[in-house]
Amino acid sequence: MKRIDPCIEFATELPKIQKPARYLGGENASLVKDVADIRLALCFPDLYEIGMANNAMRILYSGLNRLEGVACERVFSVALDYETLLRKTGIPLYGLETGTPISSFDVLAFTIGYELLATNILTVMDLSGIPLLAADRTNEHPIVIAGGPAITNPAPYTKIFDAVWIGEAENRFFELIAKMRTAKLSGISRSGLIAMLANEPSVWVPGRHDKKAIKNVYNEFNSAPYHYRFPIPIVKPIQDHGVVEIMRGCPNGCRFCHAGYFYRPRRLRSVDRILEDVETQIKVAGHREISLSSLSSGDYPGIASLVSLLNARWAHEGVSFQLPSLKVESFPLELIEDISGTRKSGLTFAVETPLEQWQMTLNKTVGLEKIRSILLEAEKRGYRVAKFYFMVGLPLPIAAVKEEDAIVSLIQDISKAAPTIKLNINIATFVPKPHTPFQWSAQLNPIEAASRIFTIKDSFRSNARVKISYHAPYLSWLEGIVSRGDERVGDLIISAFKHGARFDAWDDLFRKNAWENAIADTGIELASYSTERETASVFPWAGVSLRVSKKYLLDELERSKQSVLTAICTEPCTTSCGSCSDFLTVSGDSDIEKRIEELHQSDVATRSNDIELRLSARQAPAEGTRYRLMFRYKKIGRAAFFAHHEVQSLINTSLERAGLSVAYSQGFNPMPRLEISEPLSLGFESLDEYGVAILTAQPQLDASTILVAANRLLHGEMQFQDTRILECVDGKRFPSLSSVHWGSCFLLDLLDTGLDAELFLRYFNDLIETKPQLTGGSSKANLQCLEIILPFAGSRELGLPSLFEAAFGVSIRESKVSVRRLAQYAKYGDGERLTYFDRYSRL
Repeated sequence: MKRIDPCIEFATELPKIQKPARYLGGENASLVKDVADIRLALCFPDLYEIGMANNAMRILYSGLNRLEGVACERVFSVALDYETLLRKTGIPLYGLETGTPISSFDVLAFTIGYELLATNILTVMDLSGIPLLAADRTNEHPIVIAGGPAITNPAPYTKIFDAVWIGEAENRFFELIAKMRTAKLSGISRSGLIAMLANEPSVWVPGRHDKKAIKNVYNEFNSAPYHYRFPIPIVKPIQDHGVVEIMRGCPNGCRFCHAGYFYRPRRLRSVDRILEDVETQIKVAGHREISLSSLSSGDYPGIASLVSLLNARWAHEGVSFQLPSLKVESFPLELIEDISGTRKSGLTFAVETPLEQWQMTLNKTVGLEKIRSILLEAEKRGYRVAKFYFMVGLPLPIAAVKEEDAIVSLIQDISKAAPTIKLNINIATFVPKPHTPFQWSAQLNPIEAASRIFTIKDSFRSNARVKISYHAPYLSWLEGIVSRGDERVGDLIISAFKHGARFDAWDDLFRKNAWENAIADTGIELASYSTERETASVFPWAGVSLRVSKKYLLDELERSKQSVLTAICTEPCTTSCGSCSDFLTVSGDSDIEKRIEELHQSDVATRSNDIELRLSARQAPAEGTRYRLMFRYKKIGRAAFFAHHEVQSLINTSLERAGLSVAYSQGFNPMPRLEISEPLSLGFESLDEYGVAILTAQPQLDASTILVAANRLLHGEMQFQDTRILECVDGKRFPSLSSVHWGSCFLLDLLDTGLDAELFLRYFNDLIETKPQLTGGSSKANLQCLEIILPFAGSRELGLPSLFEAAFGVSIRESKVSVRRLAQYAKYGDGERLTYFDRYSRL
């Protein structure tokens, strides 16, 4: 089995690819198992930076790789430029850990977070050489399975997937994979393993109408330890922060919210486990921003005290905490102080609909007075932006005012409440989801949805403080079709893929014509998928149970029509939905609040209430002796394709994880005070890169210990070569690396290129005579290698690629020449040239 190394296969093409580090692997903390009994490719079918921010990927990757004899590797969707390259060369898609072709794995498992990943799923399979239709696969192909919140209606994938896991993965899915490993070792074939899957209670298998798949619920969420092990991303994730789940499920029962039903019943993570998880995210993963994640974080009991406790422990290290999902009515005002400390990431509230009666229809109340109170307090704390979500097309009672006009009126009222805060308003179109009380509801057609959205948008064109953004109505309409579709919608998805549909959730990459061609080809009448359904209808997802009874959903539908609220989900239960059982109930609150208070009493006594004082610990001292870490590092192989900002981020993360206290800038969004060498072109290796990190105090570790610790946490092909701790006393100026950069020495290997080194020597030596900025430059040839000392001219025209092309008449990329920076030089005094360490030792 040939393993794929993209640096070898695409050496000359990778620099032309957008963000090539997406496809290289080798990240620190990735788990490479060369030998395993069963191999599983885990795919989040979107770009690397989306998938690497997905918490399900972290949970699955960690859990599966802890199993004996099981290897789990990551694979993501590839951007269109890389897809073109793979198809052009015939190279199949591969796992990031070992480069193993996906078609060689035993299992290809998709975790599906949203419905419009459908055509990406097919792209991943097609690029892997796996037939799209399950009926066309043989014993030589992987078993293709899927799970996640966006596939609780698996009917559109009837012809595509071999099986679908319903519910949470822990711990039953891990047990299933372990059983499959045992079965494979005993000689069970692929078809036998699929038959094994079909007998699992939480697995949906196409064609099994005699069996209902029952959602798996992780009943140890409250107290089980989380064994974190996940690669440190190279390309910055779309949400670059640590995630600590504090609650799974939601007490509020919003009738439109699929996630609220999928994750029932509500379970509360114990305070002690939360504290452990936070420490892991900071010390192991190197995060400085932590999201306390749940569907409604403000409903965690004692949330204000919990955040205060976490700030007392971590704010002095520059760590900030976010609450990404807040319900207005359960938002404690005292939270504003504790989440406004290190980074003001903004406040986000989902209002959905403006009128009180309409809110009661949704079972979600959002009081204007509470919004005003929150914004006024936020304004005092320095917040300048707040985000609000609304929906159009909800199944609401008829009122004297139009839905869009009522939203405009509420936004105007909110805007007046806090005159200095900018409002980012996001408008979405309601999508009826399966397994919710609104699964029977109609969906607004794209034309009417767009009309309502643009009425809102046009109302604020002259208001600079209000920014209106929206999700394209056509995409929401497609999402609804996939969400409630049947097997015929699967034919539509396949046809759209064949017409070129990719990344359908991305406004800028969506290809509407691909879907319109697919609609024409399949002849499906899609209007029927958006209409209101009869309550007696048999849905395509009838073979799946989320443990919520149909009677409860119908009762909730009726209560919505009457605009009657249902009590929150709590203990003791007042309105049974069916999700609880003898072994699984709603978590109680009192023990958690008591435990937080105990920890508070012991911790908060040492806490300063002065936020600025707490933050000053991550700032460099203004006077006295100050300390810097200066380091020399190399980046070769895959690391040569890392972008400049990616290199800087990786170094900062490794230093933080190694225990070094790097200083941060001040301001709204503090950044690490770290500088690295002048950037090289992608694909150019270097043995002599430099960086300087400003420290908050004299380091407790010596330079050699820092080197070893940081290298253990860096990418294997980007390693520190030397470290020095520099002192900077009062009156001494410490120049930046860029201000003293003189130039570099490069080695170009022309072997097998057919190029004559002498040609460059003649050209470059003649050029030195006429270009004063090249004074001090030189070149020499040794066999088929060129060694060039090139002063930094501060001009692209005199950079190495342009000089090479001018000399040889071919670009440095197309020539397939190998380029490596051997050394960098710093200027000193009147034209003197020194190594960087020598230059800074003279301060």
